[in-house]
Amino acid sequence: MMSKEAMTVSNLTQAITLLLREEIGIVRVTGEISGFTTAASGHRYFTIKDESAQIDCVMWASRTLAFRPKSGMQVVVQGRITVYATRGKYQIDCDRMTAAGQGDLYLAFAAMKENLAERGYFDPERKREIPAFPLKIGVVTSPTGAVIQDILSTLKRRSPHCEIYLCPATVQGETAPEEIASAIVALQNTDADVLIVGRGGGSIEDLWAFNTGQVAEAIYHSRIPVISAVGHETDFTIADFVADLRAATPTAAAELVTQCDRETLWQQLTAWENRLNRVVQLEMQNYDQRLNALINSYAFQNFGDRLHDRAQQLDEAEQTMQKALVRHLRQSTNKLESITAHLRSLHPLSPLQRGFALLRSGDRLLSNDDSLAEFDTVEIVRRSEIAQAKIEQVSDKK
Repeated sequence: MMSKEAMTVSNLTQAITLLLREEIGIVRVTGEISGFTTAASGHRYFTIKDESAQIDCVMWASRTLAFRPKSGMQVVVQGRITVYATRGKYQIDCDRMTAAGQGDLYLAFAAMKENLAERGYFDPERKREIPAFPLKIGVVTSPTGAVIQDILSTLKRRSPHCEIYLCPATVQGETAPEEIASAIVALQNTDADVLIVGRGGGSIEDLWAFNTGQVAEAIYHSRIPVISAVGHETDFTIADFVADLRAATPTAAAELVTQCDRETLWQQLTAWENRLNRVVQLEMQNYDQRLNALINSYAFQNFGDRLHDRAQQLDEAEQTMQKALVRHLRQSTNKLESITAHLRSLHPLSPLQRGFALLRSGDRLLSNDDSLAEFDTVEIVRRSEIAQAKIEQVSDKK
């Protein structure tokens, strides 16, 4: 039953959008690209068509692409049907787009690339500089075919002084990812300055080993800078994004690590040698001038006289010190004699030397505080004799 109330255009558009989203959901559509454009914002707008119909598409800048779309190309797009309310047109909001006939591989490629990008495998900050003058170069590729010959001939021609570490690996087929990854890991145990990992061009199936997680992990964890050289100039793989540097071809990779060929390197060494010689000569001249200035200086010219002055001052100081020492010893001797005489005068027996006598009872010397009435006998001790005295009567001194 029809509603009596009229809907607004916006409400109708919202209802159509909700209906398309719920009833149709995600779609995969194949067709030919027409009118492909990229806005300044990075968003892509295009139409896909076949013999009898067409539909507008939009792919936002945040969605990644593994190839460069262009008008006339057969593609497969995946996304949701939405309504562009401003013009009242329905369109496909594309999540992914792959070249027709290679859809599954391109979807896998895009998924792997998005996953590794989120984990930081492609961050520019982790990319390392390729050594300017590598002397030892590791190569991971097939031991047969034109690629290895091109690399070796380029290196031999441009830098015959370089040492090459070839770690062969199958670059196509089921065992290729494991062999490539193992070769990269094995070269970590060498003193190589840089690694070249690559192969010749081919279809996406032929290059797929370089789109695997095993190879991406090996390159990411390599302590040695890695140059990816896979396919031709228009071919891109996951290895290219993870590596520190991408070369368009294997031959280009060999040229990158030998940017200075033998002749250029020799010229550079000669220039450095000449520069070093000039610096050394200039420093020698500076030191020679400083030495001459020191030799001709007043201080150096009168060094002998100054040395004699110091010797005379030393002699005078020695004499002064000896006089002071003698004076000090004399003063100390006099002081010692005075103390000795004083100590002798304080000795209990010293009065005997002056004619006095001491009274003793046994081992005890009697003092003024002792009463003679307490003793029967006492000894009278003089300087050279001792007498025994018997106490018969004691009276107070008046």
